[in-house]
Amino acid sequence: MRKRHTAPRRSISSRQNTKGFAKQALRPARSEREPLKPARPLAVQTFDPDPAAVYSIETAAQLANVPRRMILVYCKHGLMAPIADPLIWGYWFTADAIRTLRRIQALRTTCGDDLPGIAMILDLLNEVQTLRAQIRAVAG
Repeated sequence: MRKRHTAPRRSISSRQNTKGFAKQALRPARSEREPLKPARPLAVQTFDPDPAAVYSIETAAQLANVPRRMILVYCKHGLMAPIADPLIWGYWFTADAIRTLRRIQALRTTCGDDLPGIAMILDLLNEVQTLRAQIRAVAG
């Protein structure tokens, strides 16, 4: 085994007597300093898919941060569906499917891997949305 190269050690007194270096002035206390402000405010913004666009399974997986295999599992369990026949055209998804993927992932972190339970929750959420839209139409 090779030895690591190490610099020769200096004593504390030899460090203090080094010429050409001035001692650092003490920094002011934290309360006296101005708070740090970033040049540009940093914020994570989620990508909002274009409603008219159609996305391949690879792009949908990247946008929703979900593995492609899980998208296929969700399609198999009926949580979402591609817009065309996958045997002919392959797996293509709309912006609503991307939003559904994100909802499924959020529900999986909350509810676990219970896919039938997630399907029921998604159905209820869709029904609530349609009922709210009907109430807005009647009231407004």
